[in-house]
Amino acid sequence: MNKITSSDQQQHVHYLEYPKRWIQLGLFLCALLSNIMFGFSLSPIVKEMSIIYDVDSRYLQFLTISFTVFSVIMIIPGNIINEKYGIKISIMIGCILTFVGSVCAMLINVSFWFFFLGQLISLIGFPFRLISASKFVANWFYPEKRILIMVIIALCFNASSGIAIKIPLIIMGDYEIKDLHTQAEIDEGRRLMQNLMIFLFGLMTLLCIPPIFFFKGKAPTPPSFTASDFKQCIRVDYRKAGIIVAKNFDFMYLTIGFAFILGTITLFTLQMEYLIKPFDYTLKDQSNLVLAGVIAGLIGDICVGTAIKKLRSFKLVLRICNALVTVLFAILIVAIHVNKIFFFIMYFLVCGCSAIMALTFEFSCELCFPMSENTTIAMLGLFGNLINFFQGLPEILILKGDNKFCSTLTMILMLCLIAGANYFTKNVDENLKRQKRDFQEDDEAEQRENAISMLEQSILN
Repeated sequence: MNKITSSDQQQHVHYLEYPKRWIQLGLFLCALLSNIMFGFSLSPIVKEMSIIYDVDSRYLQFLTISFTVFSVIMIIPGNIINEKYGIKISIMIGCILTFVGSVCAMLINVSFWFFFLGQLISLIGFPFRLISASKFVANWFYPEKRILIMVIIALCFNASSGIAIKIPLIIMGDYEIKDLHTQAEIDEGRRLMQNLMIFLFGLMTLLCIPPIFFFKGKAPTPPSFTASDFKQCIRVDYRKAGIIVAKNFDFMYLTIGFAFILGTITLFTLQMEYLIKPFDYTLKDQSNLVLAGVIAGLIGDICVGTAIKKLRSFKLVLRICNALVTVLFAILIVAIHVNKIFFFIMYFLVCGCSAIMALTFEFSCELCFPMSENTTIAMLGLFGNLINFFQGLPEILILKGDNKFCSTLTMILMLCLIAGANYFTKNVDENLKRQKRDFQEDDEAEQRENAISMLEQSILN
């Protein structure tokens, strides 16, 4: 097993970091967060929307897990655009789609299907941005800083998803509608939904417009050898990526583990309303749970990043997280039957220990080098989201029962997947190919510099 090399062991002879990298990071985060905050804002009010607009709640439940569907569908064309035209074009496409989606959603009171269409348009743009994360980091930052920047991206990802789920709960306030309702309650619900869509449109304007005009996909000169032009650092043809990763068992084990751990917890959060409502949890309880999960995710990202730096091992930290989530989720199932405080505490701990996005993104790029970061994350997303989509279908059908038994059964199914992830994370071989190549090139560059210096000195003498 290889160890992650610490930052004080690396010198940069021919490579630079530019101060404007932080501005570009801010723009990249705006682009990423726009899609998350628009797409995830639906999940807490699925039942209310189904009554207000008289549509089957399964259409709305489908939207809550459809980011997995569109990730599977759009990752390949998104990756082709990334590889052929660069991540700048991908970011522009993603932001434009989300902005157009938010415009459509404002017409929700004209027809519910305008909102549905707007969500679908936005979701199409989601993979264009997410698969660009590791490539963006590699294009602007030194190798030893990549995990730190990915942790920052993961922090913002978690915070924005939590804020997105919180937004409708704040705007809807104490509004609640039951199966037996009056026309006045419907009218009030439609007014609040219109306010929500206008607010989201304003937010999307602030987040989407700046990256469209000012985002740069790469620095003027690369910060490392593996971020260099393909003529210098030869990469694998992205058109052969599917076959290559299918033969890379370490990558496949990591992908399945990632889907079973973080993917399962994400689906739990997105379907939370159906999971906890039979246990007499209110929208306010759900709002507080989401807030607790966001705070836990932020703390978890920091802890995972710190653990990687201290232990210098992706695999060891991943296995520790996997084991902790397995035990804690089992206790979580018991906790929901005991009392709310116990359940809150366990959910907080589960969210904190499942914060493995940054770790998995960087680990996968190491395992798949010389495949490009774009293509690696695309393959991770393709296979991972495909797994989570098929996982989500039976969960939706079980939760249709809308009772404590169905909620418990769904959570037990989730626990089995999380427990199964331990087998896959255990069998990943920590072969850090990309890091080796960067350090090898730096050593060779330093040797060349020393040789030239010695030659010049001998000539002068």
